[in-house]
Amino acid sequence: MVRRGTKFIWGFLFFIVAFAAITAVTMLLWNALLPALFAGVSVITYWQAAGLLVLARILLGGFKLHHPGWLMKHHHHHNEFFSSLKDMSPEEKRNFIRKHMETHHGFCHPWKQPAKETSETVETENQ
Repeated sequence: MVRRGTKFIWGFLFFIVAFAAITAVTMLLWNALLPALFAGVSVITYWQAAGLLVLARILLGGFKLHHPGWLMKHHHHHNEFFSSLKDMSPEEKRNFIRKHMETHHGFCHPWKQPAKETSETVETENQ
């Protein structure tokens, strides 16, 4: 059994090596392609490529950290959802999907929402 601290150290080392490799590839691609394609674009250093990657991550992706098992958990729910649809009729599937969208994703068709009761409709129902 691998200890928790050891997993963290290996994960951190993997992140450092992967980031270094991606930075090197970014620098090599930039220096090979962009100065030849666009006039006025100069070659960049390794640290400029690293800064470019960090900047792109901030502007385009943010810093969302997912739990390590997030992807597998997502696939489990995805498979569970479709396996529950397997033995349903088309009408049952439609209703199940609508209910799922309303409860899990906050999605509701505006024309399917119940009408708000006004004081006039309440008075006419009471009479």
